[in-house]
Amino acid sequence: MNYLIRKANVKDAYDMTHVITVSWNETYQGIVPQEELEKLKYNEDERVQRLVDDYGKNDFQEYVLEINKEIVGVLRFGKSNDLEFTNCGEIFVFYIINKYHGLGLGRKLFELATSELKKMGFDKMIIACLKGNPTNDFYKHMGGKYIKDGLFERLQLKENIYYYDI
Repeated sequence: MNYLIRKANVKDAYDMTHVITVSWNETYQGIVPQEELEKLKYNEDERVQRLVDDYGKNDFQEYVLEINKEIVGVLRFGKSNDLEFTNCGEIFVFYIINKYHGLGLGRKLFELATSELKKMGFDKMIIACLKGNPTNDFYKHMGGKYIKDGLFERLQLKENIYYYDI
């Protein structure tokens, strides 16, 4: 299996948006209301346009995971927006299509994020994960310490917040 992890560019907007749509629909059945999952399928063009319009305006880094030249994973990280954690990095987006889970690629993306966050001057990091998402186990396996409940405000869903010394 040939894979490549590379910095995302504006031309990747559609594929990145599609990976998020697929990942949400694979992972969040029974966690996120079905109408919200359906909306993702129908508003991809709008979400792609927002991504294109905002490209380069935000203070985070984005990477994609390609397998056989197809984007199958997305990673976004930067300075945390959580006011309780000053000088802390955060992984905001971390999705890999289910077909490619269990191959060690999530670990590679995670390690890339922590390495890049260190280069940005951070020595700690947080990540949020919706309650009920099986990925909670991955974040714990990667050394995350559950520190508090959070709220995914757009959908008013509870999430677990994990902390890492990096």
